[in-house]
Amino acid sequence: MTDLPARRVVNDIGKSEYVVTDTGLKVVGDLAARGCSVVTIARALGMGRDAFRAVRGRQPEVEDALEQGRAVEHDVLVGNLRAAADEGNIVANIFLLKARHQYREGEAIEANLSVNVNTGGVLVVPAKQSVEDFLRDAEKRDVTPPAAQDR
Repeated sequence: MTDLPARRVVNDIGKSEYVVTDTGLKVVGDLAARGCSVVTIARALGMGRDAFRAVRGRQPEVEDALEQGRAVEHDVLVGNLRAAADEGNIVANIFLLKARHQYREGEAIEANLSVNVNTGGVLVVPAKQSVEDFLRDAEKRDVTPPAAQDR
């Protein structure tokens, strides 16, 4: 007889509930790795979404199989995106910067600056240098404008 992915059993208080078998754990992991929804995975096990949620709560190995499958999918997707970025796909590069390195559009860079109101001035940061590095280097040299030095 073939091992079913899940079966109903009677628990200690006489209530019927699903139990996911070893075959079912493989099904959960494989489907999660392919990006299937929880509803699809539950149906493959022969149960509904709510019953699958209950099984995940009772059987930690089911939740583990789901998480491991999703991790496989994640790694494949990141690998595909990375390959596209390496081939020069600008959108893939932008997405990876935003998703993995917290780049945000339209947000001001945090910097503690004080500008001398007597000299006015504009802070110009070299394009290949971060604001933080520029400010750190500025502390090491005299950045007073020449007109202010002559006063």
